[in-house]
Amino acid sequence: MSVPSQKDVNMMANLMKVMNGETVKLQEETSSQPNSPAPIDLTPGVKRADVDAMAKIMKGFSEATTSVAHKVKKTITESTKTEKGVKVGAFSVEKNAEDRYDILDTRSDSILFEGIKLYETVCCIANHLNEGKTINSPEIMEIIRINELFERHYNSAVQHKHSYQVAKKAINEGRMDIAQARFSQAKHEAGRYKRKISDLYESIIL
Repeated sequence: MSVPSQKDVNMMANLMKVMNGETVKLQEETSSQPNSPAPIDLTPGVKRADVDAMAKIMKGFSEATTSVAHKVKKTITESTKTEKGVKVGAFSVEKNAEDRYDILDTRSDSILFEGIKLYETVCCIANHLNEGKTINSPEIMEIIRINELFERHYNSAVQHKHSYQVAKKAINEGRMDIAQARFSQAKHEAGRYKRKISDLYESIIL
């Protein structure tokens, strides 16, 4: 998509002023020859150059809008709800008995990934697979790496929370303080990696 020049933008601004009934003050433009001023068109009304500039800029906006609309349409078309989850092309995202998500290849009815906690993670992976990327592609391996870090800190937070509850029942304030501190740190790290997964999800899906 071609980028409108400053001249195009100025011309469009003049056109909008004329359409709104405002008076436009035209400025002299320098020609390609140095010290040789170009003639100024002082004819009243909208100039042909203004119309062309408007058409060029509106064409750019139209192309950009069409590109975004195509991406959204593609995502909606390729994702279909099923009884167990969501089907993305030849792959399916389903929730298992442990309330976690599996990714299946519907062509062979085989499980490619299983037991993933975050829905955003499996959607990112399923979309990459549907685009033809392999399981060990850099894009999918990066998502798996971040997801593993999230789940590690998430599980640690759950464990430290349990330790806190045990120490509380035993009225052991020292262990309570340690468990609380470790829980807070693990929760913070889990949240940090979850945000990274969410950012990837938005960049791929939206």
